[in-house]
Amino acid sequence: MGKKRGWWPAGLLIVLLFALESIAVHAFLTARFPGGNDFYSRWAGARALLLEGRDPYSLEVTAEIQAVIGIDPAQAGRGGFAYPLYVLFLFWPLVYFPYDWAQAMWMVTLQWVAVAAMAGLSNLERLRLSSVGLAGLLLATLFLYPVARTIFLGQFTLHVTLFLVATLLALRRGRDDWAGIWLAATFIKPQMVAFVAPWLVLWALGRRRWRLVRGLLIGGGVLSLAALIIFPRWPISFLEDVLRYSKVAGGRNPLVVLMGLVWPGAPAAVRYGLVGLLLLVMFAVWWRDRQGGEGAFIRVTHWVIVISSLVLFQTGTTNQAMLLIPLFGWLRRALERWRCWQVAIGVGTLLVALWVLFLSTIQGNWENPMMFLPLPLFNLAMLVGAEGYRWWTVRRSAG
Repeated sequence: MGKKRGWWPAGLLIVLLFALESIAVHAFLTARFPGGNDFYSRWAGARALLLEGRDPYSLEVTAEIQAVIGIDPAQAGRGGFAYPLYVLFLFWPLVYFPYDWAQAMWMVTLQWVAVAAMAGLSNLERLRLSSVGLAGLLLATLFLYPVARTIFLGQFTLHVTLFLVATLLALRRGRDDWAGIWLAATFIKPQMVAFVAPWLVLWALGRRRWRLVRGLLIGGGVLSLAALIIFPRWPISFLEDVLRYSKVAGGRNPLVVLMGLVWPGAPAAVRYGLVGLLLLVMFAVWWRDRQGGEGAFIRVTHWVIVISSLVLFQTGTTNQAMLLIPLFGWLRRALERWRCWQVAIGVGTLLVALWVLFLSTIQGNWENPMMFLPLPLFNLAMLVGAEGYRWWTVRRSAG
């Protein structure tokens, strides 16, 4: 009973802090400079459904959204709802607020989601930091380029990152049903886990941990059924919207950007060959460590995330928020080998370099394609370096 009472002050403090921060963000930012286009598309679509009973995926609703966020109506489908309907469960109460207040509260929510992901990753990697180190890590997480960009645009990539971290923590603790439920929640943006989800399911099947699959089916079923109750036609409308969006969305991946810099006009076969090579590396790592322990499991997960970020097409760098997961793996290894001040300099250099590149290459309101490169390539280099170090250590021990 005493423990339950102890939660009340903490809960009230969290609510108070959230309210105060939302008021401040509204007063100094969203009331003066409305934005968050990625969130607005979902908010306006959900509002059309919940308050007016209209199809959030319809061309009519999409045209209304385009008029607000400044997209050419000729690009039919661009800027619409474009997500599985159950994404609205993440922000349903905000639909009933004016947009400037909804955006302020959503930005604060994303900040807290980033903090929760940081706490989960610190637990996952078993980081032991001082209060100063923890504060520095918090600031570094919030100011990491794709994280900060996600917060300002109102994207959902931080939620996917948090749900995936929760999946990995649940697997470590043997709570496989919960791991499956959290994994189902990552499908609010399924393209982000196109490689990671199959890897986790195959790993669970290979270990006969059937409860993860059960949790995945239950979680996905509940989300889909709840969305069907609200709007029975949503799977069909969603598919129609995605097909329209795919014709105008464009997108790129870091490999395409890199080839454009290193070898302009390279044959498509070269790009496909690089993609194939990276996928072969990923499958080789899967196969090599399929029976390994927890360390091997996390290592393969890092490889899958990094290769996903290199070969899958993205419309923006916000998807790279998921690279927080391998970055924390690099941070743990760095803290094992370097002094804290050296690690701090390395982290600070990475943060500043990303923002300098952004500010020196920005083109109007659009980020330069160059921004797709640094984080995935940095993570790939760290993974290759870690593999080389492991190989050298094993050879030296054998010798």
